[in-house]
Amino acid sequence: MPDAVAVANYIPGVLLRSDPAGPAAPVVFDIPRSGADYPRRFRSSASLDAVQRQISMYLEELYLDAPAAGATYLYALFPNAFIDANRHETDIDPAMIDGEWPGPLNPTVKSELGIGLIHSACGIGEIALQDGKLSVDDVRDRIENFFLPYHDELAAQLAAHRAAHGVAYHVSCHSMASVGGKSTLDAGQPRVQFDIGDRHGTTCEPGFVALVKETLEGLGYDVHVNKHYAGAESIRRHADPANGIHSLQIEMNRALYMNEDDFTRGPGFDTVRGHLATLERAICGYARDRAAATRTVTA
Repeated sequence: MPDAVAVANYIPGVLLRSDPAGPAAPVVFDIPRSGADYPRRFRSSASLDAVQRQISMYLEELYLDAPAAGATYLYALFPNAFIDANRHETDIDPAMIDGEWPGPLNPTVKSELGIGLIHSACGIGEIALQDGKLSVDDVRDRIENFFLPYHDELAAQLAAHRAAHGVAYHVSCHSMASVGGKSTLDAGQPRVQFDIGDRHGTTCEPGFVALVKETLEGLGYDVHVNKHYAGAESIRRHADPANGIHSLQIEMNRALYMNEDDFTRGPGFDTVRGHLATLERAICGYARDRAAATRTVTA
């Protein structure tokens, strides 16, 4: 658990929330795929090294300055190898379930690649995560007691900001391997330094994307939009730009801040954290300005 934030809500193994330090901006930084609190019942036939490669490692530390900038910080504590908060709850491969699932399943290409709601592959996509099926009760418990409480908390925080300020801005924080793995749509391709996803212009106003892109470029980074990842469930589920809730996803190349072979923090770690703090302040400033403009229009 990060120890540099004041905890406003903590559900062991599920989520940690820190509220803004000082005046709040209508911003939530959501870290859905960096958790490493493995439930005791989690089992895998793969090595821990292979399992850990699924995690957007260290983002809970790199974004720790968000509350100081005025944002809400929300961190999913469970690992995405257990259940992936960036997938829809019906994106399950039926072949993984032992028994009859009590409802519809809508597996996508992510499940086909082994990285649906319940992952079946790990490492760089070539290693089976488990050697048997999962019971219906097990998967339902993961959804009902991990996945849904996390998304319910995120939705509640965005709704509260929207009610208080007229707008809410949501940043879903992710990291990507420097080269696409076998379970990805861009397998074998080198990745850019930052990729911003807005599901091709559908999840937020263009000015929000421009602000993030220009801020990161001003810090010296190579930044693209919707290149490797356009954004998945975390922003699809919560975005409602027509009603003032704007969501985007930031994918950061792990080679910027860590050694991908041994999972250690790299020499650029502190620099990246400082640059992200600059970005957090810029986003909070932008959100405050947009909230003020909204109040002026509705007054």
